[in-house]
Amino acid sequence: MNNSLKTTLLCCSLTLLVTGCGGGGGSSAVVKRSFTSFSAIPANSIVDIEGQSVESSYVANDTSVTGISDLGTDSTAKATLTYDSSGNISKLTIATDNGTINWDSSADFFFYSAPVQEVLSADESNYGVAIVPVDMGWDYQTLGSWVTGMGDLNSAGRFGAISVGSRTDGSAVPTTGSATFTGLVSGFYVDAAGTPFFVAGNTSISADFTARSLNFTTFNNNTVDGNTAAAGVNSDLNLTGTLTYSAGSNNFSGAVTGTGLAGTANGYFYGPAAEEAGGTFSLSGSGVESYVGAFGASQ
Repeated sequence: MNNSLKTTLLCCSLTLLVTGCGGGGGSSAVVKRSFTSFSAIPANSIVDIEGQSVESSYVANDTSVTGISDLGTDSTAKATLTYDSSGNISKLTIATDNGTINWDSSADFFFYSAPVQEVLSADESNYGVAIVPVDMGWDYQTLGSWVTGMGDLNSAGRFGAISVGSRTDGSAVPTTGSATFTGLVSGFYVDAAGTPFFVAGNTSISADFTARSLNFTTFNNNTVDGNTAAAGVNSDLNLTGTLTYSAGSNNFSGAVTGTGLAGTANGYFYGPAAEEAGGTFSLSGSGVESYVGAFGASQ
C-alpha cells in the first residue's frame, strides 16, 4: 500500500465518524479490573474484554493488494484497554489467534474525535480504529478494525475487525416482542482491482425475539482509498441478511450479501437484558475482492 497513507490517515480520514483531531491525557499507574460495563470503569484502569474477530492476511505491491487469505473467525479474541488518569485510552491491545497488536500513546500516534480513537504505530505500519463506547451511548460493547504492514512498497500483513463486550446470558435474551438496534460499522475493503479502502458506515438491526430472527442491514458506507485518501460512498457495500439464533442462546449468525459480495455475519447480544448487539462479518467477491468489518448497535 502506498506511503501516502501514512500521513493522510493521521488526521481524521474516516469522514463519517471523525470530525476533528484531539490528543489524549496523561497516564499513571493502573489497576487491572474485570469488565462488566464501561460506566463501571474508573480512570487509571486496565480491562480485558472478550470478543470475536475476523481477519485476513494480504500481500501487496505499491498500489494494489495482490493476494488475500481468509484467516477465519476467532471466537476467543480479546481487546485490552488501558485508561489514563483523565479516563482516556492510553494503550490498546488486540489479541487474536493470529497474533497480538499493541499501540501505546507514549510512543505511538493517538488521535481522538468522538466517537473514534485512531491509533498508528510509531513506525507507521499498523493502523487501527476503535469506537469510544460512551460517545455512542453504549455501555456493554465496543468494536474496532485494523490493518498491519502498511507503508512498504511491497507489503504484507493482516487486516481485521473485532467486536467485544459483556455478553448477555442466553436465558436473559427476551423471548417475545421486537426491538430495533441502530449503530455503526467499521471495516476494511479490497475491491476486485486490489485497491484497499477503510470503511465507516451505519447499521440497523430489526430483532424479532419471538421468531429468534434479526434483519441485519448496513448503509451510508463512507470509504477512504488506502492509496490516495480520496473519500467517497460505496453503496455496493450495503449489506443485508437474516441472522438467527437458537432458544436460550446469546449468539446469532447468518448469511449476508452486498453487491457482488457474499459471506456471513456472527454476533452476540450484549448487556444484562440484550440492550445492545454487535458482531463481525466477512465477505468475498471476484478475485481479491474482500470485505471484513465489525458492527455495534443499541436499542
